[in-house]
Parts: sequence; structure tokens; C-alpha cells
Amino acid sequence: MPSSADAARDAVVRAIIALERSCLEAESAFVERRWPDVEVAFGRQAALTGDLGRLFAAAPETSPVHDPKVARRVRGIIAYRDDQLRRMRAYHDDVATRLRSIGKVNALARTIRRRTAGGHLVDGQF
Repeated sequence: MPSSADAARDAVVRAIIALERSCLEAESAFVERRWPDVEVAFGRQAALTGDLGRLFAAAPETSPVHDPKVARRVRGIIAYRDDQLRRMRAYHDDVATRLRSIGKVNALARTIRRRTAGGHLVDGQF
């Protein structure tokens, strides 16, 4: 029969693996621009992070402070999520730039339409 320490460690390992899988699911959804799936994966990550916090509080010997293997895995997850966030911000900034450009073109088109109402922008005669 496994000890309570073994059971706590197994629970932490399962939570870490689930969190890593959720990061991969979010990555796949992000790459494929499946925004609802990204949101679901992030929600799952938040829940799993809370679960890990409770597991660490209940069994401090499993926490990253006391277990170097857990610390390494948690650092890896944090680095991976930080990279995802950086790339999402870059994507957001790129989309914002494109939308501003589209807005400028639309504003120019409206201005031209107003100025040429009833007339033509280019006269067919030279």
C-alpha cells in the first residue's frame, strides 16, 4: 500500500503532466487560431495551477522548494507559458497594426467619396 507521501507525489506528478498537456493544447489552438480552444486551455491551466498550489500546501515536501525535479518541471512550464504569452502579444500587436492600416485606408476612401460625390475622381479628358 502506497504511503501518503507517495500518493501526494503521484497527485503532483499527474497535475504537472496535465498542466504540460494543457500548454500543448493551448499551443496547438493558438497556432491554428482556434480562439475558443485557447480560452478553454487557459481556463484549464488556471484550474490546474490552483490544484498544484493546494497540493503543495497539503504536502510541502512535494513543492518546488523541496523537490528539485518538481522545481525543474515547474520552471519549464513557466518558461513555456511566458514564451506563449510573448508570442500572443506579438500577434496582438501585429493585428492591431493591420487594423489601424485598414482603418486609415477606409478613412481615405470615405474622404475621396465625399470629395468626388457627383463627379469623378479622374476625368476621362486630358
